[in-house]
Amino acid sequence: MKVFITGTDTDIGKTYISCLMLKNWNSRGFKTIGLKPISSGCEGIDKHYINRDAHLLQHTASIRLTYEQVNPYCFIPPVSPHIVAEKERVKLTVQEICSHIQKISQITHNRMIVEGVGGLMVPLNKEELQLDLMKALNFPVVFVIGLKLGCLNHALLSIAVLKAHQIPIKGWVINHIDPYMACAHENITTLKYYLKNIPYLGYVPFEGVELFKDNVSP
Repeated sequence: MKVFITGTDTDIGKTYISCLMLKNWNSRGFKTIGLKPISSGCEGIDKHYINRDAHLLQHTASIRLTYEQVNPYCFIPPVSPHIVAEKERVKLTVQEICSHIQKISQITHNRMIVEGVGGLMVPLNKEELQLDLMKALNFPVVFVIGLKLGCLNHALLSIAVLKAHQIPIKGWVINHIDPYMACAHENITTLKYYLKNIPYLGYVPFEGVELFKDNVSP
């Protein structure tokens, strides 16, 4: 099984949710792989530049890949990847990324997570968006909603785009990232109403307690 993790925005907990899923699968004896093909916002660790999210995926999956296998496109500035890729003359295309993922897929495994960068419409270059990568891969999507002001609009727009492009949606999960959000319960109720035809995978409160429903980890 392979799933693509995306969500309403950047910094809404995609990596946190990905690691929870990997840990669950690991505990059940599955051989797991975690990939973050593209990252921006890297720092120097052990004389190498790495992205913290990709580093977490690398060390949470049961199959320990090299950092370069987990995160082949690692950009230092925390900006949209297409901007820095163009400046650094890096070829960032759907074809190149898919080829890398297909190569990693040849490693014996049971479960694979591919975590996206930002939201659906992040540009990869002047012609392609992350959405095009998701369409090419056609992996079922686990959609992470960062519970904060504006998430209703971001969530419903993103889900509409996924449906319009016939990208399979495995389900959605709420990650409560703003402890001071007004009417949080009402927002959750609204999301459940509008997304009632899509599997609801669970809720993670601000404190980080793992409260996934059982069907988040098939």
